[in-house]
Amino acid sequence: MIRRIACLCALAAGAGCDWMPGKPVAPEVDRGNPTSVHGFEPLWATNCQGCHGADGTWGPARPLNDPLYQSLVTDQWLRTTISDGIAGTLMPPHAVQNGGWMTDDQIDEIVSGMRAAWAATPPPYAADSPPIIHWSGQAGDAARGRTTFNTYCSECHGEDGVGATAGSPIDSSYLALASDQAIRAAIVCGRPDLGMPDWHGNLNGAPAPQFKGLTPLTEGQVADLLAWITSHRVEFPGQPYPPTGNNEPGFRPSPKTPETEGLTHG
Repeated sequence: MIRRIACLCALAAGAGCDWMPGKPVAPEVDRGNPTSVHGFEPLWATNCQGCHGADGTWGPARPLNDPLYQSLVTDQWLRTTISDGIAGTLMPPHAVQNGGWMTDDQIDEIVSGMRAAWAATPPPYAADSPPIIHWSGQAGDAARGRTTFNTYCSECHGEDGVGATAGSPIDSSYLALASDQAIRAAIVCGRPDLGMPDWHGNLNGAPAPQFKGLTPLTEGQVADLLAWITSHRVEFPGQPYPPTGNNEPGFRPSPKTPETEGLTHG
């Protein structure tokens, strides 16, 4: 017994003070430790591509491989957004200290990787673009925003935003998931992957037919558009159950029981 204890002590001393029998010597990818993953491509694939697309485009969330967008955001803003997430949206916090799975070093790798891969030469008017982060100034006017929307946006999104060839930006479910910043970024940078032009009227480097005869949006018009779109947010988004139940033919409501008597649908 004494000899066995001595052997174990010798092994522990030889392997280092932090090692004990049964404990992994280091975090390794094949042990399923996410903090051990490094390199932009695997980190992006694991944490980001589900929403922003495999190559930073064609995802349900904003495309991040857009040079105009990349020119309008700072490294620190990207780090903070990845680390903290965006409250009230599907963008979660990724930092370990916020309940996520990424270390600060991994977040830095994501940011530097995006910059290296997607910060190509922005369009010449990028320096004059309305800001999409840390904007200030007077809040927009919703009434003016409706007029601007029907002038600039209705060809694709329908008169008063009800939807046409493109979806409705005033849909309550969409507004419940999209932050003001994300909506403003869509107005300024467009969605080049989905055929939506930017504030200047360009789409993938060429004039967009939707903007024919129109001047670039001003910062005030961007603020007005944001004010009108977000004015359609509701407290309870989506389509609630009708308060009197479903009257469609063939529908049979559940029988009332003592357990369900006090419950309501909403």
